[in-house]
Amino acid sequence: MKQKLLALASALALCLSLAGCHISTPAAVGAIGGQEIGSGLYLLAQFDAYQQAAQYAGEDQDPASVKSFLNETITPDGGEAVTVSDFVAQTTLEELRRYVAVEARFAELGGELDPAYTAQADSYTDQLLQNYGSLYAANGIGEDTIRNYEYNLAKQTALIDLIYGQEGETPLTDEELTDHLQNEMLYLRYATVPLYNTSTFAFADEDQTAEMRRLAQEAAAASTPDTFDQVVADALPGIYAVLDAELTAEDAAAQLSSSFLSRSQMDGTFSEEAAATLGGLGIGEAAAVDYGATSLLIAMRLDPLETMTLDTLRATILSDMGAALVDADMAAAGEALTANLDQGAMNKLPASRIKMSV
Repeated sequence: MKQKLLALASALALCLSLAGCHISTPAAVGAIGGQEIGSGLYLLAQFDAYQQAAQYAGEDQDPASVKSFLNETITPDGGEAVTVSDFVAQTTLEELRRYVAVEARFAELGGELDPAYTAQADSYTDQLLQNYGSLYAANGIGEDTIRNYEYNLAKQTALIDLIYGQEGETPLTDEELTDHLQNEMLYLRYATVPLYNTSTFAFADEDQTAEMRRLAQEAAAASTPDTFDQVVADALPGIYAVLDAELTAEDAAAQLSSSFLSRSQMDGTFSEEAAATLGGLGIGEAAAVDYGATSLLIAMRLDPLETMTLDTLRATILSDMGAALVDADMAAAGEALTANLDQGAMNKLPASRIKMSV
């Protein structure tokens, strides 16, 4: 009998090691808030959670080595140290809760996706499949799962207007919108300066970067709201010349543009120092800061209500303010949902099987 048991164990081990013999993939991993969570959605949420964990990897950590990295420790922004496996498990669950909460809230409000939203979601899905389709497939994630996920994100965006728009469930007041505009959003007049020669693509060395930064800061310091465009346009050819690049007066003037930048966006776009500099600008003040690793930004903060009305800015403010509110709403709603997940089914879809390349 002992020999038969050993033979059976050996046969099972051999079977599991062969490509044609594997543990069946469950169709679902249970339910959250009464909504079934298909294995594809679970795998997509888990895959995305792992990608987030990878962003916090240290210099001596390699996310490409999945099994090894899962045992490592990371420190998310503003959080405490946690093992990657725990981070992935928790983030996966949070994302699934958010997904279900969005579906439920959208249905509750009788929402219907605008064709523009679905077209954008379809377009992005097609791009993902074109660029990463093989990788998603290798991770057990199919086209329908990706497309439904993009529709879900579109529904969350639509919830902004359904809840907080003028005709929404809880409209934001003009006072609330104005306060957000003045305190959480920066309206910038700016020009970007590449730290490389746009013809030869030769990057600026340390001394050249310092000189270009100095000239950009001088232009910012010499500017007023009335003279910003002219001062910066006049300075740009000289800044480009540091890298032996030519810029005509016409092209220099075309470099100037205007845009809104929310304080929440600055953290992911600029260094801590640059974000603090921009965030500290008063109306009519200008500064030059590093913009990523390959550009400089010369910017002046202006008052948008001097040239535009609140009604013309309403959609822009609502998009920024409402997005944060809906994010918080869906996180809270998701946390309140009852989760009846099958641990056995999830064990058959472990993060250790994630593939980072094909």
